Amino acid sequence: MPDEVSPPLPALHDWALPSHGLKVETIDAHAGGQSLRVILKGLPPLKGRTMLECQDYARKHFDHLRRSLLYEPRGYADLYGCLLTPPVTSGSHFGALFLHRGGFIPMCGHGVIALATVLLECGLVEMKGPETLLRIDTAAGRIRAYGEVGGGQVERVFYEFGAARVVELGVKVEVPGWGQVSCDLAWAGALFAFVEAGPLGLSTAAGASGRLSEAGAAIRKALPTVVTAPDGRQETVDEVFFTDRPMKRRKGSADLRQVGVFADGGLDRSPGGMGICARLALMSGRGEIGDGTGLTVEGITGSTFRGRIVSRDAEGGGVMCEIEGQAWITGQHTFLIAADDPFRGGFLL
Repeated sequence: MPDEVSPPLPALHDWALPSHGLKVETIDAHAGGQSLRVILKGLPPLKGRTMLECQDYARKHFDHLRRSLLYEPRGYADLYGCLLTPPVTSGSHFGALFLHRGGFIPMCGHGVIALATVLLECGLVEMKGPETLLRIDTAAGRIRAYGEVGGGQVERVFYEFGAARVVELGVKVEVPGWGQVSCDLAWAGALFAFVEAGPLGLSTAAGASGRLSEAGAAIRKALPTVVTAPDGRQETVDEVFFTDRPMKRRKGSADLRQVGVFADGGLDRSPGGMGICARLALMSGRGEIGDGTGLTVEGITGSTFRGRIVSRDAEGGGVMCEIEGQAWITGQHTFLIAADDPFRGGFLL
């Protein structure tokens, strides 16, 4: 019997994706270990004259696509996303809507750092070294981000945000399974709660992520709705930050450690850019930090972002902040969402 000969493999470049299904093109990056999926192409256009109107439209009409691209089997529970849009204000480069498993959110600090890196390193905005300014419209206002470039790469991103402000100190809430918990509330594009980890018997080490997620979700659920946004909108807490001392192995490299829990238990791998803005507002209100003094904050992965107060909002009592960090592009994708795929809408375990 003659030997069977296997057919030759086709050339690796000689293939094409199936033609059926919605095709969505993305670029993934991470800042401080927290991923961001930038959605570039494939979604229908948004409607709205402002980013808030665009966000509301996306929430009503595209929420199923948010779940498709962030949930399994195309994503994972703690993935963040960014929907890139045309700008809505004169002089801006792009608009950006941020999203995670809890829905659409007005602003994301690690997301701005990662997005700026994607825009510059992928050529969507021309690099003009040694520093390139990007103007990005968000639902929290226009953000000015700066990419420091060298050798064709973005070596550092810093962005400005104002004004972060204190909402309420020492809020006491009864949390099932955790007893009475004291929180400080501050606003920086979204509403954040800060809780000391030690009094709850919590560790902020990576190995304690399960308990942190459980506690953060329970505290967030117990907190009331508070009117804090500049436009008078009612907001619930977007993220609960557990604060702690830096890990001993990194002593001297960070001033404090904070771990954020968002939505119903999502764990932020980065130190939390907007969380640092809110933290600076709290520290300023207590007289713990002065203008221009740098604050290095460590996240659960050991990565760090740095923040400082650059000016003050005399009328609103807030602080204008600058946050800096670094991001890396991790890949690009063309996702298919077929109409007959039983998991086209995504799922979470």
